[in-house]
Amino acid sequence: MKISDSYRKSQKSDISIANRIKIINMGNNSALLKKPPTAASLLCNPVGPAVGFRTNTGIAAKENPDPAHKPKEETQLKRRWTTIDDSEQYALTAKGNGWYPCLHSRRINFYLKTNEVWKYGVARSGEFGRFKATFLIRNKVSYIVQFKGAFSQCLRQEQIRLFNYRNLPENLARPPAQQLPRPPYNADVPLAGVC
Repeated sequence: MKISDSYRKSQKSDISIANRIKIINMGNNSALLKKPPTAASLLCNPVGPAVGFRTNTGIAAKENPDPAHKPKEETQLKRRWTTIDDSEQYALTAKGNGWYPCLHSRRINFYLKTNEVWKYGVARSGEFGRFKATFLIRNKVSYIVQFKGAFSQCLRQEQIRLFNYRNLPENLARPPAQQLPRPPYNADVPLAGVC
């Protein structure tokens, strides 16, 4: 009798473990075998993934109650996608010889000759989306596009130009005390990993 009781108890404990696993899985073992969604499948559903809720038989999916976007939101999304793909890396250059504002420590102004670089940057919305005409006129600079492409490519080009600025002929032609590590209107911050 004692053997059968202990056998029944062991069977009950095994069953309770199996029941626990079923409770955890909620009867949906296929969820463990499914592959994660791909980026393309997530992009096809602009609203986002479906909202899930638990049932007795597993996890059921319920569509988001408000999947439709307003036309204004859709145009904003398309505009953002376009600006990500159609960005530009630019240089602001001096229109003439003279003193220009400088953001480097211990300097307020810096003397530049015509066509020397005052600032490098990246714009998603073009010259007049990035700067007002009054800013360009007041600071006596020209906006010159140096590279067009995806936003990440433009950022990469900007960092390359900032890194190489100290070796530009216009910077090396200055006396050593007047040479700058970056253009005058790019803040003098150390590059990551460079001390």
